[in-house]
Amino acid sequence: MKRDPHSSTAKHVVLPASFIEGMTHIRQGDFSYRVSRKDLSETEDSAASLVNSIAEELDRLQRSTVEKEHRLSSFIETLSQTLTQVASGDFSVEVPRDYSGDAADVLAYLVNTTVSEIAAMVEGSRQHAEENKDRLEQLVESRTMELRILATTDSLTQTLNRHRFFEVAEEECARSRRYNRSMAVAMLDLDRFKEINDHHGHSVGDDALRFTAKAIRKILRQQDHVCRYGGEEFVILMPETEARCGFNVLERVRGEIKNIDVRSGEESVPIRVSIGVTEWHPPESIEQAIKRADENMYKAKAAGRDRVVMTP
Repeated sequence: MKRDPHSSTAKHVVLPASFIEGMTHIRQGDFSYRVSRKDLSETEDSAASLVNSIAEELDRLQRSTVEKEHRLSSFIETLSQTLTQVASGDFSVEVPRDYSGDAADVLAYLVNTTVSEIAAMVEGSRQHAEENKDRLEQLVESRTMELRILATTDSLTQTLNRHRFFEVAEEECARSRRYNRSMAVAMLDLDRFKEINDHHGHSVGDDALRFTAKAIRKILRQQDHVCRYGGEEFVILMPETEARCGFNVLERVRGEIKNIDVRSGEESVPIRVSIGVTEWHPPESIEQAIKRADENMYKAKAAGRDRVVMTP
């Protein structure tokens, strides 16, 4: 016999206030917050321990991402100096490698291989010095472009990484202030993404992220910007666009994403997204506009997911 959830005998679980407060901080991106565990009951202490463990792990992941981006940016400068020496004719240079297999080590390998190729080409073709010089310049330009792309994009989705996004966002804010133009900001999050990873595996989850990024770029204009902000979240910047117009564009993005065909074996995995959109208002920072868009995105999830919520 089923119990009537509205009857007086039904039990209601009341979450500790400290647990709710802690999870609110985490949802808002404050991973430094810790729930005090002093003078707590056993239930409250367990809840506090859970919140603190989640916050510590998210804080570690965030700091690790920032450190990697700064290290990569610094390494790009070293590689650029090396390529400048190569362009001047010094083929004896070599970038030290730590053989860790990370992005910096891959870049070092790429540069060293290129220098070896160029050195062999020049040595074996002295009589065609001018022709080789042109090829050298083309190789240097090509490799420099590859390095720039690696340093500024998310390797999985080929969208902007956070470091490059905030550089671009500051440029767009300055341009919008100068010419008194509107700019829409949106936060997009894949619905039930953890369930996709848990039930179908991370490779299917990666496909969902790649196809989502592709669908977003298909609808956006060339002058719009999209960034993989973290995990399954994307931030979208639309210069010279009011919030209402941005809402209409993002409804089209949502519809395009619903048509994505992600496969797990013979099974089709549906992809849905919740989107929050707002408008950047000077003199506020771009971070403030992103926070407002993030709040709208959570309103979309609370309203049932698979929808766009807008505030000016």
